[in-house]
Amino acid sequence: MRFVSGRFFLGLVILVIGVILLLNNLVEGIEIDVRQIIRLWPAIPVVLGLNWIFASFGSASAEGEQKVFFSWGQFVTGLIAVAVGVIFLGRNLDLFYVDTSIFWNLLWPLILILIGLNLLRGRAFSSARGGRFAFMGGANVGGSEPWKLGSGSYFAFMGGIEMDLRSAEIAEGETVIDLTAIMGGIEVKIPRGLAVVYDGNAVLGGVTFKDYEDGGLIGGRKIESNVMEDSSKIVRIQARAIMGGVEIKEA
Repeated sequence: MRFVSGRFFLGLVILVIGVILLLNNLVEGIEIDVRQIIRLWPAIPVVLGLNWIFASFGSASAEGEQKVFFSWGQFVTGLIAVAVGVIFLGRNLDLFYVDTSIFWNLLWPLILILIGLNLLRGRAFSSARGGRFAFMGGANVGGSEPWKLGSGSYFAFMGGIEMDLRSAEIAEGETVIDLTAIMGGIEVKIPRGLAVVYDGNAVLGGVTFKDYEDGGLIGGRKIESNVMEDSSKIVRIQARAIMGGVEIKEA
């Protein structure tokens, strides 16, 4: 459930500020103190935080069924955003004062710890088993021609990787694909009906699997899709995004 789109709200705020500046510059007799409006900037994280809290309780369609879910990452991110917004809004409006030094001193070390834990969870593969590294550039994996998919690690740092598994030949058993995007993006197209075990995590980024989205300060979930007892071919996708994004979608 979303009561407002975050992008819509930010766009509206920027639009209002632009209109105010234009009126101040062009219309005589209109003098709006922009500084007083800028003091209200903490209302932005409050609204976005409430949006994330409401969105953490929702539903999404998966394999023809409507499933209810709870995203703990979005919920925690929303609580933190609301808390930060309320603290700074109260201070800017001289309603109350809260010493935020302890908060900031704890926040960044905790973020670094979360990033480190996310990276340590990755599974390492030798180059012989496949994989790709993109540094400040782009890489394409797969395509319309048949190709063999093997377990491998795909790493995008300030770059992008596009993978197309629709024509891939998948071996019997479990194939593990480890995806890491740091200040970059990875997009994976999978065929419909593919048996997938998905484990995605994000720190200051976003991860998307079909209709399920997680992101913000922290986020993540595990999903089994089209996995049956007699599934002979299973693709395990381990995805992590750090100040970047990973998107897995059916095509």
